[in-house]
Amino acid sequence: MYKKTIAILLVVIMIAAVGGCGVRDQVSEKITEKVTEGVINKAIDGEGSVDIDGGKVSIKGEDGEEFSFGDTEWPEDGVAKLIPKFTKGKITSVMNSNEVCGIIIEEVEKSDFDQYLEEVKDQGFTTDPIEFTSDTTASYVAQKDEKTRISLQYDLENKIMSIGVEVSE
Repeated sequence: MYKKTIAILLVVIMIAAVGGCGVRDQVSEKITEKVTEGVINKAIDGEGSVDIDGGKVSIKGEDGEEFSFGDTEWPEDGVAKLIPKFTKGKITSVMNSNEVCGIIIEEVEKSDFDQYLEEVKDQGFTTDPIEFTSDTTASYVAQKDEKTRISLQYDLENKIMSIGVEVSE
């Protein structure tokens, strides 16, 4: 009984000592990753891995396909490589893979949206364009080639821009 009490007391002291060092958060994050991996593996009927880093979640399938979401930084890989980087405003959401990319940016001025639209056109997204502007919205959809399509939306009232890019097989 005495040894058991000492062992429990040591564990409690150790947890309390390292709890402030972020170890508890790291353990919690690892448990969350493992549970999420289990759910994903069951859903895809295969093996995948999950990496959670702050708000960003990256999922990699056994076929090598990667998918990430929840980041607030401009993605440097996947479909995002096919479009010009937007450097204004505040990125609030990113979803990116080798087939699709979606980015939502707040605090975007209309002039910055217009400038980005011209950069997108300069990159070759000019096939079958659909352009629309009203008092509250501006949008542009076009293809670069038969597989690559971009969609830009701008909410003038809330100063929010969304970028969607899709690459079909």
